Amino acid sequence: MPRIFERLRGIFTPVTEIRRKLFTELARMVVEGRTTQDELEAIPFKIIKDDKPHYRCCAFRERAIVRERLRMACGLDLLDRGAHELRLPDIHKIITPESIISEPLVNVIKIGCEKCPEDSVVVTDLCRNCLAHPCVLVCPVNAVSIIDARSTINQEKCIKCLRCTNVCPYQAITRRGRPCAQACGVDAIYSDSDGFAEIDHDKCVDCGLCTVSCPFGAIADKTEIVQVLTALEQKIEVNAIVAPSFVSQFGRKVSPEVVFKALHQVGFHDVREVALGADVDIIIEAGKLAGIIKKEDGERSFLGTSCCPSWVLTAKNHFPELERNISESYTPMVETARVFKEERPAGSKVVFIGPCIAKKHESLQAPMEDFVDFVLTFEEMAAIFVAMGIDLMEIEPASPGQTINDASELGRGFPVAGGVSDAISVYAERVLGIKPVEIAKADTLRECRKLLSSIKGGTIQPDLVEGMACPDGCIGGPGTLAPLKTAHRAVAAFRKEASKDLPTRKMEP
Repeated sequence: MPRIFERLRGIFTPVTEIRRKLFTELARMVVEGRTTQDELEAIPFKIIKDDKPHYRCCAFRERAIVRERLRMACGLDLLDRGAHELRLPDIHKIITPESIISEPLVNVIKIGCEKCPEDSVVVTDLCRNCLAHPCVLVCPVNAVSIIDARSTINQEKCIKCLRCTNVCPYQAITRRGRPCAQACGVDAIYSDSDGFAEIDHDKCVDCGLCTVSCPFGAIADKTEIVQVLTALEQKIEVNAIVAPSFVSQFGRKVSPEVVFKALHQVGFHDVREVALGADVDIIIEAGKLAGIIKKEDGERSFLGTSCCPSWVLTAKNHFPELERNISESYTPMVETARVFKEERPAGSKVVFIGPCIAKKHESLQAPMEDFVDFVLTFEEMAAIFVAMGIDLMEIEPASPGQTINDASELGRGFPVAGGVSDAISVYAERVLGIKPVEIAKADTLRECRKLLSSIKGGTIQPDLVEGMACPDGCIGGPGTLAPLKTAHRAVAAFRKEASKDLPTRKMEP
């Protein structure tokens, strides 16, 4: 069965429709120069057009939820629950070419939360009151009994071992819970005193998987759509760096070169692959790995990758004794952004376009904030294309001499789970003569925690450890558009188009 954060992927739900309409209307407002308070206030009415309820109790609640989503889409904080405002904040606060987002980035929209039931094991109407009653017999704490001719579970006794669910011939017993809490790999989501979902921001690592798991769309993150477009409208030089998972995200038939052309049409001055920065990291990390493996004295150590900020935060928060093993190298995003900051005039800006919400968090940290000015997800970028009327299918395909040639095959493999560690180990073996390399890897934060627990307990002793917050790696990020299988194939094909197998140079700061 698909994991909770995979079940809604690839399905165009009403939640998806509302989110994308909101992004598009907001982008269109800036692109068309309609940046007035009245235009901003009108957006919820463009999303929910009539006074007939479609999804909730009434259209007024639907618009109130859209209004809160609009605040976050503008880069603003949510209102406190119960607080009121006659109008949205002054539009001049958001119409700026500078980043305005701040922590916390991921938030629960309380008016949209339906107070889903807590984690529990329940008997459904499929129970037939069978003679065998295996559910009663296998329960180790006697939590299951027969009441009124059907199995009943005492929730105070139940330890959620799920033995009853495994033996029921009718599959009449199931485990239910909050989708958002189930999706959270660091147990940062709980119920407040009123039953609404709440995020513990001291635990949250901004992976964003809860945002694509809530079927009511009650969790959202802040965006920088308005600020990026404002910078472009003000003729400020903005350069785009594109995560290696971008292939197939804007359509199966849309080539990587066409995506770059479309980004130029949006107004970005220059566009480059973030796989360029991945090449830099391969060389740096392989050198560190060689030093660890060659070290003959002292406590055994390992090298933990640093590309995924949510994984790094999880390792540091949950396993502080292993923190020293996590590489402190810049991520590919930052390494690529540094190139632009060195090459381009002072005052020019860099926007990262990728699958990731955690990169928004990373871009706010020192010293990364000096290199990356904005972060957009693929979904947010797609909304900008729509707002500008850019149809990627109508853009002329690239000629043979216009192919993208920024990075190596290994660097382009980073967005798939296992791609980072494989790239580092291959480079270490072919260039540095280091072999064999013992690799341990995990995707999703719950699996990452299990992996680190095994390392801490001495069950495994790897040389290189790769962690990814999202299912199957970056291609499963919350800001993606393409199904996982499609993304897998596209990344593999794009890797083969690289003109070189291995990184050939290390960029200097």
